[in-house]
Amino acid sequence: MSAFDDEYEIQLIDGFEDCLLGCIYEEDGTPVPCYSSALVMSALKARGMTEDQAVSELNVLTEGVTMLWIHPLEIA
Repeated sequence: MSAFDDEYEIQLIDGFEDCLLGCIYEEDGTPVPCYSSALVMSALKARGMTEDQAVSELNVLTEGVTMLWIHPLEIA
């Protein structure tokens, strides 16, 4: 049985399940959720927040949460 077969509880950002793209695994097999930064910002702006308000809200929502942001890539 490998570390990847173990069950882990991960902390997600409440209300942003649609923005979750997947996860990566740490060396010990612990999953780390990966969120789309563009989708999260769009969701917050759809709630009527400005860019600055959305960034502030993100800081509050993700404080102490182990996660990764996936950012849009622009290829020139």
